[in-house]
Parts: sequence; C-alpha cells; structure tokens
Amino acid sequence: MQKDYSSIVVSSRVRLSRCLQNVPFPSRMNAADGAKIIGKVYNAIKDADEFTVYKMSEISKNDAYILQEKHLISRDLIENRESGGACINQTETLSVMINEEDHIREQCMLAGLNLDAAYKLINKVDDQICKKLEIAYSNGLGFLTSCITNVGTGLRGSVMLFLPALTLSGKITGIIEHLKKNGMAVRGAYGEATDYLGYLYQISNERTLGKTEAEYISLITSLVTQICDLEVDARKEILLNRESEVKDIVYRAFGVLTNCYLLSCEEFMRLIGEIKMGIALNIVRMKDNYIVDKLLATCTPYNLCNLAGNITTTEEEQKYRAVYVRKVLLSNRIK
Repeated sequence: MQKDYSSIVVSSRVRLSRCLQNVPFPSRMNAADGAKIIGKVYNAIKDADEFTVYKMSEISKNDAYILQEKHLISRDLIENRESGGACINQTETLSVMINEEDHIREQCMLAGLNLDAAYKLINKVDDQICKKLEIAYSNGLGFLTSCITNVGTGLRGSVMLFLPALTLSGKITGIIEHLKKNGMAVRGAYGEATDYLGYLYQISNERTLGKTEAEYISLITSLVTQICDLEVDARKEILLNRESEVKDIVYRAFGVLTNCYLLSCEEFMRLIGEIKMGIALNIVRMKDNYIVDKLLATCTPYNLCNLAGNITTTEEEQKYRAVYVRKVLLSNRIK
C-alpha cells in the first residue's frame, strides 16, 4: 500500500531538453527562423493534446510573468522576445518552451508524488517531436543540447517538497549534503539562487548522462520517498519534544497574516509556510487543507496584480495581498 505523502510532496515535474539537427542554437538565430521553429514544433505536437501557442513577441510582459510564476515558462524564455514561444495545454500540466536555451524544452507538472505519471505524459509529446522533427542525437552520447549538462537523456526530474520538521530540527543540512553527493541538486521554490522560503525544497537530478530516463525517474522517486519518511518521523519528534514552540510559531504567523496592513511576497512566503506546517501537524484546522497551496499560486506579484486588476505600485500590491490573505485564511479556519 502506497503511503500518503500529500502533506509533504507539493508537485512533480519532468522536463526534457531537445535540439534540432543542423539548426543554429536559439542564441544565434533570427526572428524569422525562430517563428518557423515555433510553427514546426506546434505542428509536431498538436495531436498529442490541445495546445495554445504563446509567442513572447506578441504577449505582454505581465502575461509572460504570470506564466513564469505558474512555472510554465522560464525567465530566459521571456527575455527572448524576438523568437521565444511556448505551447501550453488547457490544464496547464504540459508546457513546451521553444527557443529558450535549447530549441525545445518539454515539461509535465503534476500535483503530488507523480514522477512516473508525469514522465509518461511528457514522453507521449516527446515521441511526436522525435518522430516528426530531426532531433540532434548521438548514438554514443544520446541527445545533444546547447548546454553540456543536459547531454544524454536531456531529462530533469524534480519534486517540490514541504519539509518544516526537518528544517526546524536542523537535519535538513545533512540531507542536502547527502543529496548533492549523490548527483542531486537542491533549490528553492523558484529555481537556482532562490532561498528555501516556506520550507519548500526543489530536488532534481544534476546529471543527465549515464542512466536511462526511466532509471533517473526511479532514482529520484526513491530518494524523495526516503526524505518523506524522514519528514514524517521528524514531525512526530518535533510534536513530542517541541510542541509549545511549534504552536507559538504557527499562531504568531496566523496572527501576522490576519492582521497586517502591508504584506510583501517574501514575508508572505515565509509566514504561509508556518501556516502550512500548522495544518500538516493539525495545530490549525482549515475547511480546505490545500488552501495554502492555492494562496501560494495566487499571491505571487503578477498573478496577484492580475487578480486585483488595478494595482500600479508596490504599496498597492502589498496592501491587496494583506487583505486577500486575511480574508481567505479567516473564512477557511475551523475554530
């Protein structure tokens, strides 16, 4: 019987990097060539799902940043206004970035510990791409990409984990060191050079060469399962030995988030992680146990501005975030 890690694993993502044969890398191509590639990729995948095409040259920067905050495209793609594009399906689980660092970067993102399912879905898209387009490939090395760190499978599997107990206990430091020694990368919620705000850790394979795609998926899943079991044990331990301290952290966070006048995105990320911990440890009870994840998706700067509709300054953004978060938390709490 599979264990329930729903309060620990936030999401799973599988990304595949591919480059076209005998075509200049995106950094060296012009707008006309970029547009042709967007068309070719869409035609290759259009039968795999219902995709919408987004051209960076045609959508507003605000709309592009909303897609980035949803983890559907990257900042590097946004900066390629001339020839960058993306094909995104209706459920926003499948995204194919075009002319980012590589010609094609396919990804599937699903809730929970679902790397196997994500791989199967994106592999169907990849099969169409490899069947209909000439992809750069070496029998000795595998897929050839613009960056040597992606050569081989071109696969990056990543899992977003919520690890408050391992963080508070200090055990997370040793775990991160162990993961890095075993070829894994550990980042914050928004990728490289981001802090572990809200107790969120993104774990992925650093190497793409030497194993098959299925072997990398199996390895990451195994390591993540071990970490989840350690988090479960750490939660029991922290409730047994530091219950009052943890309750104080949670209640203070709830007090600030339901009474503050201004709320920056960084402070929100930090404090909402404490509320998420409180829900996981049954210290606070909510009508919707996934309300924190919904707030995390909504309260990023561009998504929040899109929701409010008339925000023009940082102060207005922080005021609106404070009001919105207070309303959602108070209406969902079970006293």
